[in-house]
Amino acid sequence: MSSESLVRPGLTTRFTGSLPEIKLRLRKKVPKLTANDVRRARIPYYEAIASELYEAGYVSAAFLLLHLIEYEDAYVGRTSYAAVESRRLQNDEMLLNPLCDSLARAENWKAERQYVREVGELLAIARRLEPVREKRWLARQFFCIALDRCADCDGPERVKAQSLVRYYYGKFLIDLRQHLEAMKLLEQADEELGSVSPEEIDSWETLEEDGERLSIAINTLLFVSNCKLAEELRGSPKWIAEQYIKDAHKAALKSLYTLSSIMARSYQAYGEFLCDKGCHEEALEMYRNALQQAELDGELPELAVSVALAQAKSYHRLSQAVKRDAMLHRVDRMTKSNENSLNRAHYYLVAATLQQQDAKEDANKMAQLLTHLRLAASIFERFRQRASALEARCLEGLLRAEPLFAEYAILLPRAISTSDGALYRVIDRVGF
Repeated sequence: MSSESLVRPGLTTRFTGSLPEIKLRLRKKVPKLTANDVRRARIPYYEAIASELYEAGYVSAAFLLLHLIEYEDAYVGRTSYAAVESRRLQNDEMLLNPLCDSLARAENWKAERQYVREVGELLAIARRLEPVREKRWLARQFFCIALDRCADCDGPERVKAQSLVRYYYGKFLIDLRQHLEAMKLLEQADEELGSVSPEEIDSWETLEEDGERLSIAINTLLFVSNCKLAEELRGSPKWIAEQYIKDAHKAALKSLYTLSSIMARSYQAYGEFLCDKGCHEEALEMYRNALQQAELDGELPELAVSVALAQAKSYHRLSQAVKRDAMLHRVDRMTKSNENSLNRAHYYLVAATLQQQDAKEDANKMAQLLTHLRLAASIFERFRQRASALEARCLEGLLRAEPLFAEYAILLPRAISTSDGALYRVIDRVGF
């Protein structure tokens, strides 16, 4: 992604001048920050770091520090609470002390034409700033700077450096719920990885201590961003959401042999989309694959139950009662060990919804079904899932009242034609 449209102060901007001019620029910005005296405490701190960098010959780094005051003023709201401003100053000290050294190292690497190391230093700065909410705007600037500086890297090293920056920048954007921009970045990273031999990229990992393969990590985030976009666009024309679902599934397939959980969720999401379109046979195939992947993982009981219940619903819509009941029986076995779990409650509710017609012909089955609905509602309420609890309560009430509707329909016309008293007696008798 080109970041030319973004503000990118610092290492990509040339600046020539002298230390007095830097200090003059800084002092000119002080009036902007006079909301209270404590806020101004940051000014000499920025100035000291900028002066130190400039005197050491790191002109670009010093210029970047000049922008901090202006950006701080624009992005961080003023407050009249001295304690808040004091905390911000302490945060600045903790962040900017290492920033000074990191900027110096980055400029050294650039001077020595060690561009991959320069990019690594800039990426480290962005990742260090990212967790602090007040500094996320600055983290974004460093992600953009790091992405720009990848241009001077060569060959596979450039692909690796650029893919790492795009991965962490994409992760950052997903946290900010900017899924479309993240998806575009990650797609570019995935496409570039395809230009390098598989043997080489197999050894590339993310930067955490227990880092995972970079290609897998990128496709995992691609799956997440595409799924989020599909959710956000449910109200749009179906072909738009379908494209994001397909792209999410494509990303998940690339992690087929390592992340069963991703595959299971992908198959389930695709199945749900097909089900909404009325393609129940195709949805069943997706659900079968999802259930297989969830069971392979072994640590996804909630997902396995959810997929199995979705499969039962599809069988019901296809009027395949035997297969539906077999799947419900399977879920019964899966959830029986914990009678008070959410999984069990979902089983009770779905089973009652799908089997209510059969239960109407058997009083014992209906009594059991009503008992299960009460249990489900109780469990949902305990877990504060009010919508599901209300659904269970309403279904129980409707099923309990349904036989009385027939009696009411028979007696009502006769009572109306007799007298008001007869009508009231019918109402009292039926119980409405």
